[in-house]
Amino acid sequence: MSRSIWWRFFAISMVFALLMSLAYLWLMRETSLSGRGGVQRSVLLFVARIVEDGPIDESMRRLDGYLADSPEVPRQMWVVDATGRVLAARSANAPPLDWLAADRPQQPHEMHRIAGGGLRGPAVGIVRLAGSEPRYLVARFTGLPGRPLLMQQLAAFVIALAGAVFLGLTLITLYLRLRSRQAREVIARLEAGDLRARFVPERLDALGVLMLDFNRMADEIERLVGRLQQAEDARRSLLQELGHDLRTPLTSLRTSIETVSVHGQAMPELEREAFIGIINSELEYFVRLIDDLFFIADIAEPHYRKNSDPLALADILRSEMAAFQAREGLRFRLDAKDAGPVSGDRMLLARVFRNALDNAARHARGQVDIAVAAEGPMVRVAIQDDGPGMGAQAIAAFGQRRHQRLQAGAANPSMSLGLGSVIIRTIVELHGGRWTLESGAAVQGTRLCIWLPAADVPRPASG
Repeated sequence: MSRSIWWRFFAISMVFALLMSLAYLWLMRETSLSGRGGVQRSVLLFVARIVEDGPIDESMRRLDGYLADSPEVPRQMWVVDATGRVLAARSANAPPLDWLAADRPQQPHEMHRIAGGGLRGPAVGIVRLAGSEPRYLVARFTGLPGRPLLMQQLAAFVIALAGAVFLGLTLITLYLRLRSRQAREVIARLEAGDLRARFVPERLDALGVLMLDFNRMADEIERLVGRLQQAEDARRSLLQELGHDLRTPLTSLRTSIETVSVHGQAMPELEREAFIGIINSELEYFVRLIDDLFFIADIAEPHYRKNSDPLALADILRSEMAAFQAREGLRFRLDAKDAGPVSGDRMLLARVFRNALDNAARHARGQVDIAVAAEGPMVRVAIQDDGPGMGAQAIAAFGQRRHQRLQAGAANPSMSLGLGSVIIRTIVELHGGRWTLESGAAVQGTRLCIWLPAADVPRPASG
């Protein structure tokens, strides 16, 4: 808390203390004027007993010692008999005329009061004194008794209130300084690169809530920075992979082109066509490789957002199957009777099944079976080929980036780095799904199962 703000708070607090003091002074004055409550009754009974204890004149003089000690003791008092004759007085004025017409007390120490206060003037109290002859103590509450004592009480009240305000502001200042030092330490750690720096709120007050809000903001910043770092790592990895993966096929492509250009005319036609086939194969590999690498890097971007539309998997699968139907000796069979819509991005899911069907087609001997069925909140897609199957090591490496090209299958001599399985895994996880890969004695060939979240499609209202 700065010094100027502290002084502003202190000035406001002092004004409040002054207003409270004025209210206290007004309350004391009104209480003395109106004579309400048990305080005035007790005071008058106390004065009555002093008057009764000895000669009246001497008792009235004894009251002077009490006037300086209590602001409640009335300054104007008269002792009168039943006829209204004044027997003793502490005032040069005559008794108030209201008391003669008032209902007088009948029993000793019984008190009657004539209401006053405000614009009606001071209240008047009447107490019957003990004795055989009726005598009365008449007192007028002027509202101005004990001025020195009242001023002392007022000054003490102001000082106590001002001290409490000063102490409170000092404690608040120390507390805020402590929290400010903690805030500077946390911010300094964040500036130094420690994104895990957080506040430790000790209580859920206003500052504690602000600390929790700051911690949530820091969590979001850490998450975003983490995704940016992942994106940067993906870019760096992309460049490294491009340099590593292009070197071997470029060498093969260069060798084939040089061979054809130098010895093409002397080559037999079949040998020349074989070299041209190698060139076309390597060029196709380049196109697939660059496309896959840039696609993987793109979906890893922090700003990447997928659509979440209800999609019919059967339509997507039929569309992707059409590209493989033309292959000679390969048959596709689709069973999607019990399939419901899924929630996802059509372009991404089409890419998933294109890669999955391509893998199955490259390993299959003659048939690929696709089954789609609902399983609770998910939709399961099973793609199974009738090929020779996969080994345990190949199954464990599915979805992982390989650093060496492998031949896709015995029937298909194309080369692969496994980027298709990486794309399948990334897109399925992006949609909140999961996958499994089975091969061996229990499964003829290889079966890839993919689970995707079912779409929440509102049912039509029943008539």
